[in-house]
Amino acid sequence: MDDKDSPSAAPPSDDEVERVVAAGPHGAIAVAGVATLIVMAIWVGFYLFVFLPRGIVH
Repeated sequence: MDDKDSPSAAPPSDDEVERVVAAGPHGAIAVAGVATLIVMAIWVGFYLFVFLPRGIVH
């Protein structure tokens, strides 16, 4: 365990915080994009394999 992992380590400087914030939330955006694609694929699957085969509702 190095000094940055110990509970007595000094808080990060403003420059370090700015660098991390400037990098942006790439991981969170990727997870949200993958989740959106999965939901859309499930919806299209339902549409193609459940709703279309039933035909037109009269």
